[in-house]
Amino acid sequence: MIDFSLTKEQEAILKSVREFCAKEIIPVATELDLISDPDETFPRVLEIIKKGRDLELSYMLIPEDYGGMGLDNITIGIIFEELAAADAGFAGNLGISNIAWLPLMIGGTDEQKEKWFKIATESDEDMFLASWAVTEPQGIGLNTDDVWETGQFTLNVKTTATKEGNYYRIDGEKCFITGGAAANLCVVLAETSEGPSHFIVPTDTPGFNVIRNENLMGHRTMINSALSFDGVKVPEENLISMDEGNGVSELLGVAGYSDAWVAAIAVGLSRAAYECASTYAKERIIGGKPIIQYQATGMMISDMSMLIEAARAMTWKALWINDTREEPDGKLSALSKVFASDAAMKITTDAVQVYGGAGYMKENPVEKYMRDAKVMQIYEGPNHLLRVLVSIMDYLGM
Repeated sequence: MIDFSLTKEQEAILKSVREFCAKEIIPVATELDLISDPDETFPRVLEIIKKGRDLELSYMLIPEDYGGMGLDNITIGIIFEELAAADAGFAGNLGISNIAWLPLMIGGTDEQKEKWFKIATESDEDMFLASWAVTEPQGIGLNTDDVWETGQFTLNVKTTATKEGNYYRIDGEKCFITGGAAANLCVVLAETSEGPSHFIVPTDTPGFNVIRNENLMGHRTMINSALSFDGVKVPEENLISMDEGNGVSELLGVAGYSDAWVAAIAVGLSRAAYECASTYAKERIIGGKPIIQYQATGMMISDMSMLIEAARAMTWKALWINDTREEPDGKLSALSKVFASDAAMKITTDAVQVYGGAGYMKENPVEKYMRDAKVMQIYEGPNHLLRVLVSIMDYLGM
């Protein structure tokens, strides 16, 4: 049976993260959200990220043997929830490196893990960050018709990696890359002669360029960038797994873990919105009584609490299963992400409704939460696509 109580180690980690959020993130989250130019926000966000070095949140996934924290998925999920309750954008910033490490964890050779994990954890940088570059301007063309017929997932990746002697030349563009402008290392999905493959690209490699920092609707503290690769040359040993064509299986493996992490972020965001709405509903007096005593409002507050509990339970189950099996449960991880992010959208929308007209004003936090929630239904796999993939998994008995 699952024990929902936290271990002493988890409680200590959670306490440290909560204190960091209270000191460094919460006091400036609203101010940074209101800055219109992402290039102005970027250096201030990066400064705060670097202050979190001692927490080692960028190395949560890296095994202790390589200098990382070696945390299990449940603990990572708990950390993501706490970060997101402070600010969802910072949860992405501080946690995204762990998603970038996943292709290396899943497909990397022992030599590759030894080299790159130690480069990260032993770096003299204030904070060594990694990004995962998959999404492209035209999308990556997942063909679901092929999956129904063959059970094989195929992608149409435009970024190319061409073998030239002992090197690969990478050319193409990526977009919506979290941490792209801040990363010291980028794990890039590119098409090779044998199919999509992941490559490790240090961001100081000639030809690696940040095109722009995206101007987001929500998650405005999250560093999100468009990147170009113009003749970027990396040695052949930077090909993850040292075999071409493993990129699709590695991508699916990444999603099997990361979707549940995103679900945890959605739970944290939902929790923050619920706490604001509940407090406001107890303090706002209309007709001589707090509005929570009006059934229409009280039922919305109850539904928020119910959805959070359900989303957290599904998320924790996915995280727990991913800790107890050699392979991640891609289906349950996807379901947890869809449910938790849909719940976040409803909870934050209802939080605005509880505030009424005041909720639509930027002086109150719930309008920010509502903007932050929307992208949760889109990134790390759009919810409508994940629903299709789950139905395919059911059909194929996966």
